[in-house]
Amino acid sequence: MIAMFGMTGYSLFYSNKDTDTNANKLTVASTYSFEQSSEQANKPKDLPDADPDLWDLVLVGPKNEISQEMDETELATLSDNSHQVDSRIAADYEAFSTAATEAGYPLAIISAYRSVAAQQEVFSTNVNALMSSEGLSEADAIAKTKETITEPGYSEHHTGLAVDIVDQEWYNTYPNQVLDASYGDQPGAQWIAENAPEYGFIIRYPKNEEDITGITYEPWHIRYVGRENAEYITKNNLTLEEYLKLLSSN
Repeated sequence: MIAMFGMTGYSLFYSNKDTDTNANKLTVASTYSFEQSSEQANKPKDLPDADPDLWDLVLVGPKNEISQEMDETELATLSDNSHQVDSRIAADYEAFSTAATEAGYPLAIISAYRSVAAQQEVFSTNVNALMSSEGLSEADAIAKTKETITEPGYSEHHTGLAVDIVDQEWYNTYPNQVLDASYGDQPGAQWIAENAPEYGFIIRYPKNEEDITGITYEPWHIRYVGRENAEYITKNNLTLEEYLKLLSSN
């Protein structure tokens, strides 16, 4: 089965902009917003006492380049024998996978850790394909590639903390692309979103948060942040960016 690479490594040719507003977005002191400065924001009393500079809260994305690549000795191979993650999260992922199987939603891993070199290969391949098939200049091909593929050095998969997953039924029967926003409406995806925090994972790129995360809705992309952090982020409908801002506020 061939899956095309997209924003976190696989190609997503869809438009699924949900216009519903997030009515339950956490409000701090009734005036907090993502744009507000940390000096103006007050920390909620139930905010976890977490260090935003620790390894499990590292911020990597379109505007945040990874500071240092992982040493491959720090990776662990998952039980599928083909994907790797940061060794510190392997046990939690395996427990989550076991729970999913027991719930009737066995997981299929599409992608996990990727080196910067591997991302560069994917990125360059797409640029060359666009230049060849559409006659684009290199500059235009690069710009168009960035719309669907994260630039090397800026993919969360470099951290070893991100895993792209779908349930096995979707993997066997998906109608168009295996990594498609419509997956979020499936029972398996809903189970993943509801239960991932118990094992330290969040849905990293939720709906309607592209302006904050820089990446469109990806119901398959889970990111490890630790259980307490994950439960707080999910309960309050936050993005990782917003959560880190809260932790850093005075």
